Amino acid sequence: MKVWIKHQDPNNKYGAKFTLGDRDTLLPETAIISVTRGERFNIFRIIINGIVNEFVKKQLTKNEKLLYAELSGQLQSGIGQTVTVWKDGSSMNNFRTKGAHKFATKFFAWVFYGGKVQAYFLTWKISNQIPMDHEIEETIKKYGRHFDGGKLIRQAQKPPK
Repeated sequence: MKVWIKHQDPNNKYGAKFTLGDRDTLLPETAIISVTRGERFNIFRIIINGIVNEFVKKQLTKNEKLLYAELSGQLQSGIGQTVTVWKDGSSMNNFRTKGAHKFATKFFAWVFYGGKVQAYFLTWKISNQIPMDHEIEETIKKYGRHFDGGKLIRQAQKPPK
C-alpha cells in the first residue's frame, strides 16, 4: 500500500510537502501531470483546503494508475499546491470525476473561487521525468487556467515540450 510521507520545509516552520510514491519513477510515454495551485488563501480557506485534502489523499493511495503525487503548502504565504502524475489522461479524468475529489470540487469550489485567491489549473503531457518544483510553478503560472477571485483571467494553454 502506498503511504504519504511528510517533508517539513527546513527554511519555514509553516511550510511542508507530502509525497506519495517515487518522484524518480520511470514514466510511460502516455504520462501526464496535473497541477492545481492556489495563492492568497486566508487562514480559513487554508484550513478547509487542508481538511478536504485529507479525504482526497485517502482516495489517491488506492489508485493504481497514479504514479506520483505531492501536496505542498505554506501557511504564511497562503499557498497550496497539488501535483499528480498519472499513467494516462483517462486515469486522471476518472479520478477527478469520482469519489472524494468529485465531492471536493463541487462542494468546496468557493475555496478556490472567492476572496483574493489566485487559482491555477493545468494538465499536460510529460516525458522522461517529473519537472522540478520551480519548473512546475513557472509552467502553471504561465500556461494554466487562471482565476482571480473567481473571475476567469485566462484559459489554459498547451505548454511547449
